[in-house]
Amino acid sequence: MLHLITTIKRGGAENQLLILVREQIKLGLEVHIAFLKEDPELLPDFEALGAHVHSALSTRSIFTQPLQLRKIVCWNNPVIHAHLPRAELVALFTPKKFKLIVSRHNTEPFFPKGPRIISVLLSNLVSLRSNSVIAISEAVKRELLDSNEISNTSKIQVVPYGYEQKEIKSQIIMKEDAGLLKLGTISRLTAQKDLPTMLRAFAEVKKMGQGATLSIVGEGDLESTLKISAKSMGVAKEVSFVGRINNPLEFLGTLDIFLLTSIYEGFGLVLLEAMDAGVPIVASRTSAIPEVLGSDFPGLCEPGDHLDFARKMLMLNDPIYRSRVLEIQRLRLNMFSASQMAKAINNSYFG
Repeated sequence: MLHLITTIKRGGAENQLLILVREQIKLGLEVHIAFLKEDPELLPDFEALGAHVHSALSTRSIFTQPLQLRKIVCWNNPVIHAHLPRAELVALFTPKKFKLIVSRHNTEPFFPKGPRIISVLLSNLVSLRSNSVIAISEAVKRELLDSNEISNTSKIQVVPYGYEQKEIKSQIIMKEDAGLLKLGTISRLTAQKDLPTMLRAFAEVKKMGQGATLSIVGEGDLESTLKISAKSMGVAKEVSFVGRINNPLEFLGTLDIFLLTSIYEGFGLVLLEAMDAGVPIVASRTSAIPEVLGSDFPGLCEPGDHLDFARKMLMLNDPIYRSRVLEIQRLRLNMFSASQMAKAINNSYFG
């Protein structure tokens, strides 16, 4: 089978594809990967698993990529699984005799920067060609239906992300000399992630007399704006913009608290990584986040409410409360099995 994805640069959808490919190869499938653009950061990881990676499409224009994909498909006779809008559009031109599955990874329009009517039209066009549409959360499914981006409800199935636990040692109780809280996030520096709320919450924690640092891992167009905001709040010295990293679990293991202030999330794979690293989470109560953490998770906050975030961060200074939060996270993490996810997706291919 062939996975077609816009990039294989490290990110939520791309990391999840790596997990899926690993499980599919374990199940005995011959797996091919084709990507459309950008630095193939995860190429060595896919090849180490035994996947066949096709780079030819990344050197072509968007107008000639469908023709190149048709050649790859006709040579290998696969089931095609497309991830992310650009890949779905390229896959639209594959011969109808080949089964096409698409995964929707985000609770945002198919064509977010264009007119809504065009986004709805393109999304439904892809849906008509597809045999099945996999939504990675109930939140994504609701958005697809509420926005009319998919009209055929029978084609949609929800298959949450799966995760392969790394058995990181859990930090059940914070160190006794925790005078300095190490806070952090892994996030694209975009409006979706609402990092200004994170900075305001951090400034509030400092104002309450709690010593703390904040490390922000990731890249994006808003970096310079966020640095100016941190300076205006008087916390620039305590906030580090780390950029991209290769080992998120290693970074997460250094934190006392993981923060996610997003306005919306299709799933939030980084939440599973934080659980695996044994780091208590404080996150927005929005879209798919309560599906991952549980609707009654004590660390959920109202989106955009920096005072709520600050209060729930400081509550984690209580060792008993902290232990309870980490136990809840451990139990939730066990619900997201990589092998079960792969089997459910394989059923959509061959069922």
